[in-house]
Amino acid sequence: MNRRTQLLALCLLISLAFAGWTWLRPYEWGRDAGARYRIVHSSLRKDTSYYWLELKLDQAGEESHDLRKPVALILADGREMEPAETQLEGDATNPTSGIGLKFWLEEKDLAGPLRLKMNDGTLTVRKESGAPPLKNSIRYFNTANW
Repeated sequence: MNRRTQLLALCLLISLAFAGWTWLRPYEWGRDAGARYRIVHSSLRKDTSYYWLELKLDQAGEESHDLRKPVALILADGREMEPAETQLEGDATNPTSGIGLKFWLEEKDLAGPLRLKMNDGTLTVRKESGAPPLKNSIRYFNTANW
């Protein structure tokens, strides 16, 4: 193997390691176990002058979602918003193994960090501040750093 081939193999290995780390890292490091769920991904879609924030959650332990407890998105200014739509996913043995939530937000609601209050804990939806980064009409996020 000549030097050029070794260099290309090393670059390929580094690229594969980075791609694997990006693909397998969690949405949020050190999530609150009291929430009982973890965020898999989120998406933000512009709809005229408003935004649709969609969250996909998966069950993270043995306990499922307590349907008697409200779910709310906590905005940077402390206000709480209820979901506009909730979708339960699962089977006959566990009907809430996955949950989809949609929130109807104004641009000012996205000015700062966002947290999701669920069961007995909170999950970080967004850590950053400022206007949301939208190049197209929809954007998907695999981490809370947006």
